[in-house]
Amino acid sequence: MESEVGHIVTVASGKGGCSKTSLVTLLSGNLAAAGYRVAVIDADPNASYHQWHQLYEGPEINCFCEIRHEEIVDAAQGRAESYDVVLIDTAGFGNTTAAFAAGTADLVLIPIMPDRASAVEAMRTARQVQAFGKAGRREIPFRIVRSRWNPRGLVERAVGADLTEAGLPLIEQHLSDLSDFGKLSLTGKVPTSGKVGEQAMGIIKEMIGLGAVPAAPAKVAA
Repeated sequence: MESEVGHIVTVASGKGGCSKTSLVTLLSGNLAAAGYRVAVIDADPNASYHQWHQLYEGPEINCFCEIRHEEIVDAAQGRAESYDVVLIDTAGFGNTTAAFAAGTADLVLIPIMPDRASAVEAMRTARQVQAFGKAGRREIPFRIVRSRWNPRGLVERAVGADLTEAGLPLIEQHLSDLSDFGKLSLTGKVPTSGKVGEQAMGIIKEMIGLGAVPAAPAKVAA
């Protein structure tokens, strides 16, 4: 095993139902299919990812549950010693564990749905991530991920304008509102081809460009 430490990516938002778990599911499955050694820490008391993982069919993804705020940092950093990428699926930012998970991340992804409430919560979450970075005297990179998104939709364009006005950085690749995306919670299979797979890999390539995912797999999982 190489000595280089893996990367930690936290998916966070204070808003429920904004596709946090779906995003983690899609990214973890496509990273594993690309040969990366992937660990997912389910830090949500609802354990939605953990429950889905019991159905998972595909290249190895190791799933761990840790909802205690005093343990999440050690859990994430410890896993990063053995895996290329550690993804953390969080509850809302009212949950202290989610705050600690953001604080230890190399990148925070903030999913947003095409509605005004999501935009408001994305702005709030972004401010919180920036505050965590100031507390730790470091910058925590973050990006907005647009989920179930139709770039030509009137609501999407209005929400996009709000994000632009707020100066929030976006992942350029959005996730469309496709049936395969909606089926993620009902099946153990993750789309790694077709439109959904292409969009997932588009996000991963941007994450590589941001230094939040290694350019190539390197680790041997524990």
